[in-house]
Amino acid sequence: MKYTWTKSENDELWQNGTFETVEDCIADAKENYEYSAGEDIAVGVVNNFVAKVDAESVLEAIEEQAYEECGEACEGWIDYKNEAVDKLQDTLTNCLNEWLKETKQEPEFYGITNIKKVAID
Repeated sequence: MKYTWTKSENDELWQNGTFETVEDCIADAKENYEYSAGEDIAVGVVNNFVAKVDAESVLEAIEEQAYEECGEACEGWIDYKNEAVDKLQDTLTNCLNEWLKETKQEPEFYGITNIKKVAID
């Protein structure tokens, strides 16, 4: 688990890096931003974003494309309401994340949960 911090719980962007512990967040605030005893900061748990592909949406888009090109002849072509869709979803998600890695476009942003006000002592 990683943590991050900012001045206020209501800040839209948290840009002070990620840390191993809450104590490391406090140390960063004190050492690099001159926060002092008696002041508060907001600390939260970092939730890395992992891109996921919704296989049903992809298959629906392919069905629409087929219909536009071939008309009613394609109706019922893909059965995307079965357990094989889970495997497709995993395969597409893995493929996307590999592509993001290869093209150096991995997400450098994250969500933040369990935000708490922490007093600097």
